[in-house]
Amino acid sequence: MKKVLLIDLMNMFIRNFSALRLTNDNGEHVGGAFGTLNSLQSQIKKHNPDIVSVVWEGKNSSERRRRMLKEYKEGRKFRGLNRHFEYSQEDEKESFARQLQLLKECLDVLPVYQPAVQYLEADDQIAYSCRNFFKNDAKIIVSTDRDFFQLVDERTAIFRPVKTKENPNGELIDLEWMHKKENIHPYNYALLKAIVGDKSDNIAGIKGIGEKTAKKEIHLLWSDHEEFGVDDLFKWLKGRKEEKYQKYLDNEELLRKNYEIVQLLDIDINIQSIQAMERSYEKKELKFNSYQLRLKLLNEDISPNNIDNWVSSFMSVQREPLTF
Repeated sequence: MKKVLLIDLMNMFIRNFSALRLTNDNGEHVGGAFGTLNSLQSQIKKHNPDIVSVVWEGKNSSERRRRMLKEYKEGRKFRGLNRHFEYSQEDEKESFARQLQLLKECLDVLPVYQPAVQYLEADDQIAYSCRNFFKNDAKIIVSTDRDFFQLVDERTAIFRPVKTKENPNGELIDLEWMHKKENIHPYNYALLKAIVGDKSDNIAGIKGIGEKTAKKEIHLLWSDHEEFGVDDLFKWLKGRKEEKYQKYLDNEELLRKNYEIVQLLDIDINIQSIQAMERSYEKKELKFNSYQLRLKLLNEDISPNNIDNWVSSFMSVQREPLTF
């Protein structure tokens, strides 16, 4: 069994772009690009994977969900991502694009796969890869996005690189964690999100119902129950006589639409997208050109202090094309 590390790249990039003040000798902000490369190296060193997949958002990736909900992700504002710089909106967009391009150039000389399938969000590409390409492998998904909780199983865990009092070096979300901390079956997490909504994606849930209330009232969401979908929910609700369940029945259309938007496990992906993902992994042998990487970093005046040790972290990553 191989160990596969799947990186939600835009999630990692935005966190670094927003938090790091790092500049090059020209005074240009490079925290997004360098911070992401440093985070990637840190995760490879921490988890020691055989395969690394750095997953990009596909072009027009939100289009499918916006056909279902036109307000999807509309609440996300671009300006002011980095509190250390007084950017105009135009300047911030320019810096964001420039750093993404630099990051892409660096990743192209590293031994990492880079799926970027049109019309698919990184979440969907990672979910499909976990369930199909790497279903028999041990998988760690690196992201702070809680939507990935629904993918947790015996061979899939989420690593959230967020400092907490209990876990100052980040938190590993596995089946035991889901049972103890969330008390919910991972598969049922999408149904919970459909009920309570998701402010970060501009998805409205049932008014007045939060996670605690939903878990209390819908006990079949709990971790000691089996997989429980939206059809199962309404079949179960129609057998309840208590008044508190009427609000769920009154919002059936909303819940069904939300469920289709938030779930990652059973979405309809066309054959062209599947083939595009396969090509991302089956292409020619991955290159690892440490000289080119060093040169790119030096040109940006952002070379790590101990670049030899930094580069050595990538030496054990598999470079051969994958076959499915």
